[in-house]
Amino acid sequence: MKKKEAPVLNIADYCSDKDIRNIKISSFTEEACTIAEIEENHRQDYYEIVWLKKGNGNHIIDTVNYPYNGSVLFLLSPGQMHRIYPKEKAEGYVIKFLTALFSDAKDMEEYLIKTNLFDNIQSEPVLKLNASIHSTIQDILIKMETEFNTEEQDKEKILLAYLKILLTHISRLKRITFSQEQVSADLNFSLFQKYKSEIEKHFRKEHSVESYAGRLIIQARTLNSLSKKYSGKTAGELIADRIILEAKRELYHNIKSIKEIGYDLGFDDPAYFTRFFKKQAGISPLDYRMDVLNRSAGRTTAGGTPDMQKKAGAANATPASK
Repeated sequence: MKKKEAPVLNIADYCSDKDIRNIKISSFTEEACTIAEIEENHRQDYYEIVWLKKGNGNHIIDTVNYPYNGSVLFLLSPGQMHRIYPKEKAEGYVIKFLTALFSDAKDMEEYLIKTNLFDNIQSEPVLKLNASIHSTIQDILIKMETEFNTEEQDKEKILLAYLKILLTHISRLKRITFSQEQVSADLNFSLFQKYKSEIEKHFRKEHSVESYAGRLIIQARTLNSLSKKYSGKTAGELIADRIILEAKRELYHNIKSIKEIGYDLGFDDPAYFTRFFKKQAGISPLDYRMDVLNRSAGRTTAGGTPDMQKKAGAANATPASK
């Protein structure tokens, strides 16, 4: 029995269109729109904000378990694998949106890149809300849901305005929560953010710091200094982190062979991909695949019994991965 490949959801999946293409909002009471969040592991082609108002459970994001209790926000970027395992019935809202919602490229840069809210390499994807911000977030989301369900024109424009307000409140909360230094006016920080954005666009094909430095028209050593300053890691380590993150997603959630995953990530030599993965992750791709399958053996998302999972892992192995 082959391991089921995790689906890639489109923004229009599981929810009526409402004549809006670039943003969706729904409360968990509308199960038809939110069932995918708790029914199966999946990745999506859109940005997503999940607000769980109360209760507790676990949210598995890219194989990492994030236990939640009380009012929490999860911020997810396109491509991330996740599923919610609520111990109590989920209450709250889900917002899904595409970058196409931002007609102005400067707005997209301001709200999605500079805020660092959806950074899936460095940032934690979860924020706990206190009582005061809880009521603020609830008020905005109720207004957004009401607007989404009206039959009036220009709904996307109004929803974009609400989304900007929401993201601004979340950004403020994140700065307070993590005591972040005010760096919005720092040109060097802006350049570092552009570097991370370039990694996100090109990590499957470009692995060298020099190639990214060329894109940003700066010296590789300058890029390395900026990376160390703002992330505590070298520029090369950030590239490696993004490659390994994607490799782990594919190994856990995909039926591709290890060789195929390596090719998709820009490695022409399967043996080199295996060495690279083991150096960065401390474990071979095959052993990692088997480890996560065994750890998830009790969940339906893993697909089948432990014996079936072992067979699936063996089927996907290549000589170079052993």
